[in-house]
Amino acid sequence: MTRQISGLEWARPAPRPQGIPIGRPRGAKLAGLRYERGLAAEMPAAKHGQWFEYRDQAGAGVCQTDLLLGRDGRCLILEVKYTWTIEGHRQLEALYRPVVEAAIERETLGIVVCRRLVEGMKGVEVARSLEEAVEMALGGRRTAWHWLGPRSGLIEVPRLRAA
Repeated sequence: MTRQISGLEWARPAPRPQGIPIGRPRGAKLAGLRYERGLAAEMPAAKHGQWFEYRDQAGAGVCQTDLLLGRDGRCLILEVKYTWTIEGHRQLEALYRPVVEAAIERETLGIVVCRRLVEGMKGVEVARSLEEAVEMALGGRRTAWHWLGPRSGLIEVPRLRAA
């Protein structure tokens, strides 16, 4: 279960915490990491793997976003999952968006990016492009961008106009 921010006191960008080990993923985790790195390579303007530290009612904490992309006074947070899961949306809504908004003092949009869709994605709009995903997110909808991987087409970063 993702930590849910409650009573956020402060948040700020931070370097990788020293106590967090660097693992050697295998199997599905490795496939997911390769997928995430592939998207990061296709979006060189995005910040990949930014750490944040924060304090809320539960105490001090840290979190790491997958990809951050600033545009038009907003910040787009992309949560990358090889296979779609509702947990990605929960992470965006309950943890990443509040922390990042407090840390950078800008409005955020959150989008889950996934390679594999699953049945039963109730309440989630599926987009075929980043531009379409941004439009859906601007409309206040839970959005999953179905990105098929590197070389699946040019990724154009859309303008993040006012809602």
